[in-house]
Amino acid sequence: MTEVKPGFLLRDLALHGAAFFSGFITMALEMMIGRSFIPYFGGTIYTWGALIAVFLIGMTVGYVVGGRMADRHPHGRIVPVLFFLSTFAVLFVPFQGEAIINLILDHVEDLRYAALLASILLAAVPAALLAAVSPFCLRLLLDRQDHSGTVSGRLSALSTAGSIVGTLGTSFYFIPGFGMRSIYFVLAGTTLLLSVLLFLLIVARGRATGAAAVAAVVAGIAALAPPAPARAAEIAVLLALPDGELERIDSEYNTIFVEKRGSQIGLFFGYRRNRYTESVIDLHHPKALAVAYTRYMTAALAFHPQPVTRIALVGLGGGRTINYLIDSLPGASADVAELDGAVVDVAARYFGAGPTERLKIHTADGRVFLQRTRERFDLILLDAYRGPFVPFHLTTQEFYRLVQERLAPGGIVAQNVEPTTMFFDSAYATMKSVFDQVDMIEAGGNIVLVGYAGPRLTDEQLAAQAAAVQARDRLPYDLRELVKARDEVGRVGEPTILTDDFAPVESLHTIERHNEKRR
Repeated sequence: MTEVKPGFLLRDLALHGAAFFSGFITMALEMMIGRSFIPYFGGTIYTWGALIAVFLIGMTVGYVVGGRMADRHPHGRIVPVLFFLSTFAVLFVPFQGEAIINLILDHVEDLRYAALLASILLAAVPAALLAAVSPFCLRLLLDRQDHSGTVSGRLSALSTAGSIVGTLGTSFYFIPGFGMRSIYFVLAGTTLLLSVLLFLLIVARGRATGAAAVAAVVAGIAALAPPAPARAAEIAVLLALPDGELERIDSEYNTIFVEKRGSQIGLFFGYRRNRYTESVIDLHHPKALAVAYTRYMTAALAFHPQPVTRIALVGLGGGRTINYLIDSLPGASADVAELDGAVVDVAARYFGAGPTERLKIHTADGRVFLQRTRERFDLILLDAYRGPFVPFHLTTQEFYRLVQERLAPGGIVAQNVEPTTMFFDSAYATMKSVFDQVDMIEAGGNIVLVGYAGPRLTDEQLAAQAAAVQARDRLPYDLRELVKARDEVGRVGEPTILTDDFAPVESLHTIERHNEKRR
């Protein structure tokens, strides 16, 4: 048996490790860039399709070019050089990505092609550089090993394993636990550290030179973790905070902004340089509903003449509506399903919407929560907008049937819908295909759709019910006034009924209700 020298053993281990980490960083970067795109292009199938395609193209180029270079220049020093160059390609995204995306949005109207162009400019180079690592590793290992099939299979398996760890680690742990910018810096620091280590193990073959540089890189990566945000609590503490942006949080689902203007604190979700209002609290009047549609969501109480005791809400936001209902209805309790744990945290810290004995908050997808619970609710509120979009699976016939199953006899569902695009027509038509009646309440620019069983209430019947409920519950926002916003909203053309099989909500959101493209 041929004796393996220690230097070659270290080199071979390093080459196998390089294959693993090239896959790890590639997929971690893909998840990160995809998450960074959501505030600008939305989390649509177009965005992810464009990004995945560009990564695959970049990797294809990297495999081909890397393979040719490995045959012409089979030198171990090129592997650390590839990781070194990848460091700058990764850092390019947090430093120049936003400016590039904004420039693209200024000149490309169609979000599909805007996302594709942004993917090419930001993702193609790092994907190609990292993909070129594996051909070099294979070429160098085959210099000393005869079992080419075994070596090739092992390297492919290690690279794929790295991709799996990078995908799950980034989506399950890194993005939920750390700021996006810090994760980019850690990925860049990792590629830089790998370039140094691989140089020592492959080129210098284990000599201890450069240990100080490695230690410095490790210390630099550790220093990148940002301090935890300050915890706000009491009204007096919140009032004392300076005006302006209090926090920006890049969660796994949203780009969240918390801003203070005078006595008001607002929760906003970012998308395409716009900030969409989710909740506002006036610290001088903390029980008031400052956003119009949240007041009109409570008009659904008028459709339920019996006392409401069980409420479900899908989409917490700042928790203003559910807090109002819990405060106003002493006999009621509520369950809230909010997918984004960062939203739950912000709602508790700035808007006083933490869990209580009567208010349970579940960090879960709204549809999954309703599927798992066996409770029946008198009132189910749907307010799961992420910026301008509603997740498609919360808009389909199958979802509304699930909602219907979770309603107690005589139960009511109310959904907040933005009315300017063809999505509104489809949302209305889909809800109407499940519920006997769907009424519309004008809500300060939005529409609240109210679904219920039985014959349609006349205006006189609804007014009488509103008066009776108002007299019994003495609600701060008078139901008799709120139901006056009931309206008939004309529909354009033949709307698409949304199903789990076919729910083109992304394209419907781009078409104005008068058949004009949204800009």
